[in-house]
Amino acid sequence: METQQLEFVLAAMKADSFAQAARKCYTTRQNVSHAVKATEREFGIVLFRREDKKLVLTEDGKVFSAKAQRVLDIVKEMHQIATHSGPQVSEPLNVAISTTMFSALPSGIVEMLLNWPGGVRFDEMDYEDCIGCVRDGLVDGALVISMNRDYPGCDSFHIATMPVYAWIGRESPLARQQAIALEELEGRRLLLVSKGDSQYRQMFLILRNRGIHDVGYSVITGIDLAHELVKHTDSIGVVSEAFAMSAPDDTVVIPFDGSFPAWQVQLLYQASAETSRRVLALAHFTKKRLSEATR
Repeated sequence: METQQLEFVLAAMKADSFAQAARKCYTTRQNVSHAVKATEREFGIVLFRREDKKLVLTEDGKVFSAKAQRVLDIVKEMHQIATHSGPQVSEPLNVAISTTMFSALPSGIVEMLLNWPGGVRFDEMDYEDCIGCVRDGLVDGALVISMNRDYPGCDSFHIATMPVYAWIGRESPLARQQAIALEELEGRRLLLVSKGDSQYRQMFLILRNRGIHDVGYSVITGIDLAHELVKHTDSIGVVSEAFAMSAPDDTVVIPFDGSFPAWQVQLLYQASAETSRRVLALAHFTKKRLSEATR
């Protein structure tokens, strides 16, 4: 039995349905159901019965639940020991995070990061400042989202590639399309919801290489202002998949076509730093959870 299977089963034991357990674990109902059935087959027991459309633990299920929780607690403690070279960590990790990074992640991932064993202190700052702080050793690492892959003076760990979406008003002629091509940006204005434009270097380079030169842009630091501009002008917001799933009702979110550069989520660090093992453990954890959440 894998640890993840046990986590799914325990989540089901604490919920009223497999669907609730799936949301808590950022996976599908089918994965939770499969984990429960596989566990019942492996141990030859029945864990649940249904009462009034709710899951209720059997007596065997209650015994299994208590023992399974102890197993997971032991595994978690072993991971802490292996990751931090000791059962206790004296100081939390100091991690810079680029502006809008948290808003680009599925909501549950943020809570998991905040509860990372040993603790993490997050400091939101501009993309370029994240790179500079890692390069100068002022932080243990930095979580950044950009369209670039070059981080001068930093080691990097690739966590995820995410599609980029166009955020437009419902009355825009583009609102009826399935996707937006780069050529359709000619003569339009892009809204970059960030504190700067340096994380969009790859986008600007691709536009120039495709001969698309008449594209203006504005850097917007507030989502409310960006919303007003999207509604009342022909401007196009450049947003993440997580934002696309909760965009305001009076707007439309459409993917760009495959020629548009994707968002890259990276953990920047210094391989020679004493905390590099802990930082990489955080990166692996984030990558795993993001992968599960986007299946």
